[in-house]
Amino acid sequence: MAMPPPPPPPFHPATAGGKPERKTVERNRRNQMNALYYRLDTLVRAGGAPSPAPAATTRPDRLGEAAAYISRTAERVERLKDRKRELTAARAASTTELGSGSGSSSGAATISVEVQHLGSGLHGILVTGGPPSDGSMFHRAVRAVEEAGGEVQNAHFSVVGARAVYTIHTLVGEQQGSIERVVQRLKETVRGR
Repeated sequence: MAMPPPPPPPFHPATAGGKPERKTVERNRRNQMNALYYRLDTLVRAGGAPSPAPAATTRPDRLGEAAAYISRTAERVERLKDRKRELTAARAASTTELGSGSGSSSGAATISVEVQHLGSGLHGILVTGGPPSDGSMFHRAVRAVEEAGGEVQNAHFSVVGARAVYTIHTLVGEQQGSIERVVQRLKETVRGR
């Protein structure tokens, strides 16, 4: 036996012209506001803000908590930006810049070379700067280290943003000035001399 169709919606003379009743419009507005309040509560609680159960507090209290959470988050973002600027400035100050006072091209002035002694004649050489290319500069840097007397143990490069980073681990003899000779040859190569 088939079910009868549902009854038609009640006829209201005010809706016959296509304009909804005031009570329906107000109900829809309240439902939309309730959905927005719920979404705000969910976002604030997901962000880690301490909040009692939503039913235990009033809406103005929850809005106050959300405003406080937003201002705390904005302050935290500013502190993190300041810390990033400090770390970037400290990193830039700690690297040895090439081409200082030599009037070299602006591309070479941004290239830096760092050397770290890793023990037993092993040194880590980090070259950062220069625009990424097809890898020819990397190969020239490795060749320069080998020509200056360094024995390359491991070498690789990566591209970070618009900068190339070369890491070369090389074994250099214990003679006086060996690593300085390798670094000087490497600097001349990356400067393009």
